[in-house]
Amino acid sequence: MSKTLRALLWSGPLALGIQASTVLAHDLQYTTSSGQAVVIKLFYVDNKPFSFEGYEITREGDKLPYQVGRTDGQGHIAFLPDRAGKWHVKAISEDGHGLDFTITTNAAAGIEGSDKPAYERYGRIVVGIAVILGVFGLMSLYLRRKKT
Repeated sequence: MSKTLRALLWSGPLALGIQASTVLAHDLQYTTSSGQAVVIKLFYVDNKPFSFEGYEITREGDKLPYQVGRTDGQGHIAFLPDRAGKWHVKAISEDGHGLDFTITTNAAAGIEGSDKPAYERYGRIVVGIAVILGVFGLMSLYLRRKKT
């Protein structure tokens, strides 16, 4: 096997790994809790808060936002729903990172449900399968190289 081909085979997975780590570092996550108010915490995968970024909350069926503002220094949003229903939350930073999700509340500002994006529900499974396939691919290349 030529040196150029060997270098190309090794540089591809390395570049993919570096690219994947930078993408995951900017993935935005959220958690919700409720009491007297609904509190949403937005944060990146590395637990860095989504600080001082803009958001808007709109009740399902309404055209105008119910609440507009910026997250606090810890990435929190707090709002008091005036009735039970579905609330659309949209938070986007100036550099384009953000989330767009829906939560369902009851009349007492309690959270009844939340839709998590598909990548958040299945992301770890996909990454696990990719790592396993990558390891077996590298092993196959190594074993094939020894035979020749």
